[in-house]
Amino acid sequence: MGDSIRQEFVRQRTLRGTVTVCGIGLHSGRKAQMTLRPAAPNNGVVFRRADLADAPDIPARHDFIVDTRLGTTLGNGNARVATVEHLLSALAGTGIDNAWVDLDGPEVPALDGSASAFVLLVEEAGVERQETPRSYIRVLEEVRVEQGRHWAALLPGEGYTLSYRGDFAHPAFARGGQAHEFEFSAGGYVEQISRARTFGFLHEVAAMRRHGLALGGGLHNAVVFDDYRVVNEGGLRYANEPIRHKLLDAVGDLSLLGRPLIGRYRCFGSGHTLNARLMMELMQRSSAWEEVTGVSCAAGASRRPEPAGRLDSLTGLT
Repeated sequence: MGDSIRQEFVRQRTLRGTVTVCGIGLHSGRKAQMTLRPAAPNNGVVFRRADLADAPDIPARHDFIVDTRLGTTLGNGNARVATVEHLLSALAGTGIDNAWVDLDGPEVPALDGSASAFVLLVEEAGVERQETPRSYIRVLEEVRVEQGRHWAALLPGEGYTLSYRGDFAHPAFARGGQAHEFEFSAGGYVEQISRARTFGFLHEVAAMRRHGLALGGGLHNAVVFDDYRVVNEGGLRYANEPIRHKLLDAVGDLSLLGRPLIGRYRCFGSGHTLNARLMMELMQRSSAWEEVTGVSCAAGASRRPEPAGRLDSLTGLT
């Protein structure tokens, strides 16, 4: 990847050009064409269902989440878009703040089941720096949600780090380890996280398909485990690929806050539902966060963010 993606900027970014891809939805099994287009500053990422007449736009925000069953689904009125997390992860991972996403179907194409193909689409389209400063959400107090033994939390911290600890009773997970921490940067995301594929267990496939899920899934776009090992002929891309994929999902889910985070994400066995609840809890607790603007979110950034509205001291930053 070029410097335009590896560097973190204090200004918003969009795509330089338009790029289109076709693929099958992981759960629906339906073919869809997706086009990514540049968008104006402060537009955010917004989905449009091109196949639905007069369908409303669907902003990529936490308050438009309508389902978190084995993926994150966004909706507005009669329009829905499922399995948005891998695309959103790639856009967040490459620093894209503003984009239009046109879809002629109900689900984002799975492609290879990771975010790497979406990263390549961003590279193909190019990245355009915009003149508007980027805003961030800085975590001020710990926020935590729980579901049984599992939990997810956001804590104050410099930069943006994510840590996942798994809870999978499977020998393959024991061999690869069930924990991973990622210190966020665009280059680090591409190398460490983006290639991690979604995964599932062979004994669950039949039940999932009876419920209309995983209809487009297979060895070409998912890591599949039987009772003892990885079924995929090529094995794993990382020793702990499933754990890294959970972090990939978290990057995508948490991007639904609408602004990048400054803080630490920690969890044990979390998934889309807990991630959604965590965002809701954070936003409802006004004392737990503040909006800041004009700072790089590269790990270890030395400049402290300025509160929103104080841009005069940051005009020289690029």
